[in-house]
Amino acid sequence: MNPRRSDTRLLVCVLWIFILFTATAEAQTVKITPLGSHAGEFCRNDRAMLFEDPTGVRILYDPGRTVDETDGRLGIIHAVLLSSVHPDHIGDVKPNPASPGTCAAPGTVSAAPNSNAANIAAAKNAAVITGGEMAEFLGRKIQNIRGGTATPGCPTVGLTNEMVVPLQAPCTASTRPGGSRTVRLVTATNGVKIANIPAFHSNGIPASLVDSPGVAPGTTGYGGNDGGFIVQFTNGLRVYLTADTGLSADMDLVVRRFYQPSVVVINVGDVFSLGPEEAVFAIRELIKPRTVIPSHINEAATSGGAVVTGSRLELLLNGLSIGTGEIFLRGGLINVVLPLSGITHQFDRNGLCVDCQ
Repeated sequence: MNPRRSDTRLLVCVLWIFILFTATAEAQTVKITPLGSHAGEFCRNDRAMLFEDPTGVRILYDPGRTVDETDGRLGIIHAVLLSSVHPDHIGDVKPNPASPGTCAAPGTVSAAPNSNAANIAAAKNAAVITGGEMAEFLGRKIQNIRGGTATPGCPTVGLTNEMVVPLQAPCTASTRPGGSRTVRLVTATNGVKIANIPAFHSNGIPASLVDSPGVAPGTTGYGGNDGGFIVQFTNGLRVYLTADTGLSADMDLVVRRFYQPSVVVINVGDVFSLGPEEAVFAIRELIKPRTVIPSHINEAATSGGAVVTGSRLELLLNGLSIGTGEIFLRGGLINVVLPLSGITHQFDRNGLCVDCQ
């Protein structure tokens, strides 16, 4: 046999295997499920989102006031990402099943003194990944829930600071801007990378969640810097979670140029974070993603799943020159997917929703 022909055949086989492997990886999708207060709607308190990687890693982002540890929608949770300890993110109150209220004013009961985030992490044996001094604060809350058992720091192994899930007990993991951690399912070869991104906001711990002896009336505890996240999934999809923030040059210089996310979950509550006009500028001029998922709207943004006239959401869509008649809104180079509670959508590595209508 001609040695050169044999080598050529081997090379062709290797290339075909590589092409098939790449095509399979690219065909895999990330599932994103908003977990709001009212099914099929985008409501005032809605913050929580559940992400599921193709390998099975499940990540809960900012549980807020719409999910607690008893919520059947959660299922397995491997990690909780918490952007800040402000009440509407950490969850100072939880849903009131006996009085669900309205989309504009959901019914709640107190989650003090521990918070929804801590209760969920303790119940699910999840890793809490957060910034600033929030990891230590959540660690103490989880310790209180677990009867005094100290909460360990999450392991960091190798160059990617990897932790393998599922865990046998909850743990806490701090990140700082420029740093990252990786969460890998025990049966997988690759993991989900989570990087810290600065957010321009504040981060005071509410008095109702501060342990004895507490803080002076009208003041808050210290939570350190708040922050958003870049989440890189194993199919190649990169998602930017802005958290509560204002405009910053980092959205262009760091987020777009370095991390290059194709999906952005953007908080558009106004007053304390980006308003609709600022969000439009951030999306069009700074981040330039393929798909946008609005969040943290602080209003009943939909009714029957349709955009409410005169809402912040409508202002955002009008600024992006996108119509408001469908759940999945296409507008030139930018798509918008409305985070209707309980409706799961799948996203490919390029940030396109593959099952949106």
